[in-house]
Parts: sequence; structure tokens; C-alpha cells
Amino acid sequence: MRAVKSGAWVLALVLASAALSRASQADEGMWTYDSVPVRKLQERYGFTPSPQWLEHLRLSSVNMYASASFVSRDGLILTNHHVALGSAQRLSTPDRNLVRDGFCARSVEEEIPVPSLSVRVLVSMEDVTARLEAAVGPGATPAQAQARRAAAAAALSAECRKATGFEGDVVTLYGGAKSFLYRYKEYSDVRLAFIPEMAAAFFGGDDDNFTYPRYDLDMALLRAYENGKPARVEHFFRVNPAGASEGDLVFVSGHPGRTDRLKTYAMLEYYRDVTFPARLARAREVRALLGVYSARGPEEARRARTYLYFVENSLKAGEGEYRGLQDPALMATKLAREKALRDAVAKDPALAPYAGAWDEVAASLAWAREHEKDRLCKTSLGERGLAGVAVQLVRYATEAAKPDADRLEGFHEAQLPDLLRRLQAPAPYFRDLDEAMLAFELAKMVQGLGPGDPYVRVVLGGESPEAFAKKVLAGSRLADAAVRAALLKNRGRGVLRSADPLIELARRADPTMRETERLFREKVEAVEEEALTRVAKAGFAVYGGDAYPDATRTLRLAFGAISGYPFARRACPPSPPFTASTTAPTPSGRRATSPCPPRPPPTAGTSSSRPPSTSSAPPTSPGATRAARW
Repeated sequence: MRAVKSGAWVLALVLASAALSRASQADEGMWTYDSVPVRKLQERYGFTPSPQWLEHLRLSSVNMYASASFVSRDGLILTNHHVALGSAQRLSTPDRNLVRDGFCARSVEEEIPVPSLSVRVLVSMEDVTARLEAAVGPGATPAQAQARRAAAAAALSAECRKATGFEGDVVTLYGGAKSFLYRYKEYSDVRLAFIPEMAAAFFGGDDDNFTYPRYDLDMALLRAYENGKPARVEHFFRVNPAGASEGDLVFVSGHPGRTDRLKTYAMLEYYRDVTFPARLARAREVRALLGVYSARGPEEARRARTYLYFVENSLKAGEGEYRGLQDPALMATKLAREKALRDAVAKDPALAPYAGAWDEVAASLAWAREHEKDRLCKTSLGERGLAGVAVQLVRYATEAAKPDADRLEGFHEAQLPDLLRRLQAPAPYFRDLDEAMLAFELAKMVQGLGPGDPYVRVVLGGESPEAFAKKVLAGSRLADAAVRAALLKNRGRGVLRSADPLIELARRADPTMRETERLFREKVEAVEEEALTRVAKAGFAVYGGDAYPDATRTLRLAFGAISGYPFARRACPPSPPFTASTTAPTPSGRRATSPCPPRPPPTAGTSSSRPPSTSSAPPTSPGATRAARW
């Protein structure tokens, strides 16, 4: 996400280094661009964003399935290093290791096209809640409602592409209480311009990851092209070399992942007891497997580096979430807030339709607990590597023959161009790494279901996971992009006749995978979707409608003033907004052990531009209080 000073259209490009890093105190909120709290900005900061100013921010913000920004008129895109890391890995070879050594194009002619990568800019938003609700109609079961809503959303996306040429996504907010059609301009020709070497981009290693202050060069530059030339864009962030000062009001425009404030207490218990223990255990096993594979030699370490990086990233984030779920005080707060809302609903006869939502979710999770092993063991085959490509090919051939409304998510007509581009693009597949990962997934399947399970027999045919993985990878030609492109012709008819062993494996496994996924959609996901919509509507009725929605990987705007922050250890003085090199880690990347990070004197020449009426700890507005209770 990118910080933007309120006084001008500038990008506060703050690169954390050993010399300087900065913090900001954000106000509560990740606001959609159609619901920016203008009154709060006026009252708290004396700043009124105009519609034109907000449009400029929105059109300067880039979605590359993460946060990015246009930073020049000729399509240059700034993002984080880890966002571009997969592109660097895709472009690397044993003789040209862009992940390790970095890359810097000296001219646009040297910029490297990234196969299958596309970026998008949000052009407009339209409320389509009424249309989706009309498609569901009265009396529908949760499963019927989910299917009808999905069909209506697919139709809206197809209409959008046909009428405007823009890509259309239907985004559900507030647990499904509201739905919007987001229209995107897509750039499908994206090229790498600059990425720092791993030692600079990941200085301090995993110890410093998700930690402030950081001392690395966490950035990369790409460029969008149109018709073979750098894209000419009207809206972009200009770099302010002076950066920001303490007290400055700054805005952050980007695409935060997901938040789950509407989830019920029963859902959090399920995540704590079932989801996170299994997810973290598997991630640790994958990390160990990749470590063993990397130890084979420098080329193996290069092949596994990016995958290992993301596994470690996921582990660190997941372990933090899991600790939160295990915190009795946090869980008690959630339970108290849920009870307060349920009590308010119970006291108001007009809210009676919402009263059973929480119990319906709990009942669906009781079913999920009994069948979680099936989901883990019978749906993981298509998650990664060439086996995942094979599953996607088989599903494309199957789904493309159906009416659009009846297809699985991800295979609707409006979604096919992106899917086909990804499936046909050249990409590095490493047979030995794929073999190790496939053998691991198959061994987990046997361990969970038992060697006599019908699905295990259908998949392995009596062979061991290791022998089977070795055989099917040795005989497959799916690593060749030309082979994949040929299979996809004529709506994938060649896939249904292919004798490629990975395709044959996917064809055998897919019926059971589909049935397992269908049961979880109908028994759990559809019930939760319908119930959480009622929870959201109950919250609107009791607390009002000025809360912002949970993050959904869609564009949001946050704001706050540059300030320090308190450390978790109360004996330590607060961190200043500007920290000097005295707090830098040692050359090994490890921080010196000290009860408190050193606090340097204030940076000379800085001044506060915050309105005098606003304190360093902004007061909570009534709307923010209601959102917190909800």
C-alpha cells in the first residue's frame, strides 16, 4: 500500500534503510472509495478530499493481486519486492539468477516481459445488490441462493466485458449484505524493470519480516505496456523526495488481504481448534521438505528459494493469528461483543429473522469438523506444481462445455482469458521439485485416509506415493508450454483424450475432488454466506451503517498522521516516528539484545502540520466505536 500526503498528489516513497525509517499512526478504517468518511477527515484534520482528488488516487493505484502504484506517466509501477519475487523467479535460469543477483534495466528495451502477469486499475464501481437479491428470489435454501447468486454474478461479469471491454468482478461486502460490480482496465503486457538482489531486499531475514523498523530495500519496479509500447497513463503518484514529516496527514491506497471481523465466535473456535493447527503443521512440513531439497546443491536452492520464502512468510503470519485465537482475553472480547448484538436482536421483534444466524453457523461447523479430514486429503492434489496444472486443464475442458451459469467459480466465460493466459504461458517447472512435492501430498493423503480408502486406490493404483510421483512426472510433457497450448485448443477437447499420465491422474481424481468441494460448499460455505449476511444486517440495524467493510483484497483507502507508537514492553519508551541507524541490526542481520530499542533524538528540521485540535492519540469517533462493537 502506498502513502500519499494530503497536501499534494505525491507518493511518499519511504524506503526503510539503516539510516532512516518511519511509522504512522493510522486511524481505524480501510474504506472503499465510494464511502470515504469525508466528515471525519473534515472534523479531525481540516482536510476535505474532492471527488477529483479521490479519483486520482484510485486511478493511480494498481492491483497486481497485491498493492502497487503507477509512479510515472509512461506506466512505471512501484510495488514491494516480495510481490515481484515470483516474476523474478519465473524469469531466472541457472546462469541468470535474478532472485539472488537482482536486475536493473538501463533502458525500456532491456525490460523483460513477465509471462502471464497482468495488472488492473479500478475504473468504476456499481452497486448490484438488488440484482443479485432478485436473482435469488424468496424461499431459496442457502445452497440454492449461493448457486443463483454465483450465476447472476457471472452474467454481470460477462455483460461488463462485452459492453465496456473492461474486466468485471462482483465483490461482496459486509458479509454479502452489499454487492458491487468493480470494473477494471487490464494491462496484460507487464515487464520487469528493477528488482534488488535478495540480500538487500530481505536484509535481516525472517527475523525482520513483519517487524518495524525494517532495514531492507523492499521494492521493485515493473512497467505496463500497451500495443508493445510503454503505457501512457494520466494518473500516477509523483515522488516527493522530502518524504513526510511528523504530524503529516497521509493516505494509504492499496489492496489489503482479508479481515474477518464479521466471523462468529463459533467460526473463530473452529479456526483455533481445526483450521490453524492443520495449516501450520503442513506448512512446517513443507518448509522442512524444501530445506532438505535445497541442501542438495546451489541449483536446487535457487529453484526452491521463492517457494520457501512464501512458506516462511505464511508461517509467520499464521502463527501470529493462531496466537491471537489462543488468547483468552481476545476471545472473551469477541464473545462479549457477539452476545451484546445477539441480545439486542432478541429484544427487537423486527429483528427476529436474524436471530438464528449464529446457531446455523455453529451447526454447519459441527458437520465440517466431522468431514475436515476428507477436505484436507481429497482436495489438495490441484494446489501446486504440474499436478495442479493438470487439474486446471481437466476442469477447463469439463467446465467450458457447460452453460456459463452452471460452471465452477474461476471458469466462467469472463474469467477464461486470464485462466488461458496463465495455463499457456511459459513457466519454469522443475521435475525433481515437483516430484518431491507430489510425493509429499500423496503421502499425506494415504496417512489421512488409509491405504485401503477407495480414493487412495483410485489415485495410486496400489503404488507407493514416491514411486507413483516419480512415474507420472517422468512420463508427463505438461512442463512444455506448447503442449499445454495444444491441449487447450477447441475448448480443451484434447485434454479429454490425452494419455499424459498427469492428465490421466487428474481425470481419475477430479470426480471425488468435485464431490468433496460440493459438499463443503452446500453444507458449510453456503450456510455461512447466508448467515453472515444476516449478522451484517443485524449489525446495521443495531449500530448503524457507517462501519467500513472487511478487507477483501479489493482497493481501500486508509489515513492517519505520522507519529511514533508504543512498544509492547511497557517499560520501553514509545518509538519515535523517525528512527536513526542506532537501532539497526548487526551485520549478521540479528538485532543486538537489549530490553528496549535505543531512542535517538528527534530529527532536526521536522515540524508538525497536524491541526492543533488533534492529539497524538486521535479520539475515537462514534462511528468507529460502533464498528468496534460490531
